[in-house]
Amino acid sequence: MTNTKEIAALVNSYAPVFTELADAIWDTPQLRWAEFDAVERHTALAEKNGFQITRTVTGIPTAFTAEYGEDGPVIAFLGEYDGLAGLSQRSGVTTKTPDPANTSGNGHGCGHHLLGAGSLLAAVATAAYLKDHKLPGRVRYYGCPAEEAAAGKSFMVKGGAFDDVDAAVTWHPWSQMVTRQMLVNAYTQVYFTFRGVASHAGATPHQDRSALDALELMNVVSQADSRETGHCARSIRRVRCL
Repeated sequence: MTNTKEIAALVNSYAPVFTELADAIWDTPQLRWAEFDAVERHTALAEKNGFQITRTVTGIPTAFTAEYGEDGPVIAFLGEYDGLAGLSQRSGVTTKTPDPANTSGNGHGCGHHLLGAGSLLAAVATAAYLKDHKLPGRVRYYGCPAEEAAAGKSFMVKGGAFDDVDAAVTWHPWSQMVTRQMLVNAYTQVYFTFRGVASHAGATPHQDRSALDALELMNVVSQADSRETGHCARSIRRVRCL
């Protein structure tokens, strides 16, 4: 591409203020559904760069959108900013060292302090590039809460938040600089109830039915199937044995 140098210079011009945003979110990590500090910091910076804010997207208090432009395709950038419990870490230290100033004990072991800030930077830089070159396009940043252990985006999808999006881009901090398009398994929560039948262990052991045996069999089969197909399987947790 012939415009890579121009885009790189544009991104670098925004880098200091978005680095400050990432650092501030690192210092104030909040768990899923409660990322209020991160939301306020993101929306304030987006508004400062001319974006229009829509709060409480699909009824979720910590979900929002920030949009720039009126015509053309909707280009979406997805950001996350939720932390994880028990991962408090002092900045700049490469060994496990909880931050004494962090009273919550939360942290950003998955790099979400960078993820949201980086995606918002990309949205702001894209909007500026389109404006400078008089190109059509609506740039929309999605503040997506509760990625960790709650799949916040799935609730936003169900609520229609992405229905008019033409292209969506996101990223995640990693040890390599790569781009790729990939398919992943859907996130589904299923509740199983196993009902056993009691019997006398000495007189009629053949008449019982163990709910726990059924649970163990299903867990073993699901793990074996995942190895056969090459897909990842997670432990079955939401079950009841009656």
